[in-house]
Amino acid sequence: MMLLGVLGAGLALAACGGDGGETALDENRQLGELTTKEASQVCDDLKEPMKLARADQCDLIGLVNASDIEECVAIWRACILSADEPLTSTRCFTYDFEGCTVTVAEAKTCLIAMAGTLKALSCGSSLDLLQPPAECVGVRALCPSILENGEGF
Repeated sequence: MMLLGVLGAGLALAACGGDGGETALDENRQLGELTTKEASQVCDDLKEPMKLARADQCDLIGLVNASDIEECVAIWRACILSADEPLTSTRCFTYDFEGCTVTVAEAKTCLIAMAGTLKALSCGSSLDLLQPPAECVGVRALCPSILENGEGF
């Protein structure tokens, strides 16, 4: 359920930005060494690759809140038809970078892999898929605050 905690109410980083997480920063730099401007650049670089379509968000909502596939589909349909704003967030909490020894490249690889996992979910998926992907093992060990803040990153 760690992956779910990462997204919390905001479903992590979405909006506009680059298309693949590229940055002008040295990707071998540790997050904790970045200036405020550089940390914001990392967040901006991840906005597009982390973006989830409304259908992906509704898949997650249905999967987490349903007891069976039929209920999941009903929740998904209601979510899709809802006039409410999508659940994405443009927030990225760079204060979580403080003291973090994970490199820019490691953080980006992990977070993009997490988004890929979420994009692959459907009402037929198992909740077991909501575990952090292998790309996040080092990030989880070295900088857990990035993965545990359910309000943003």
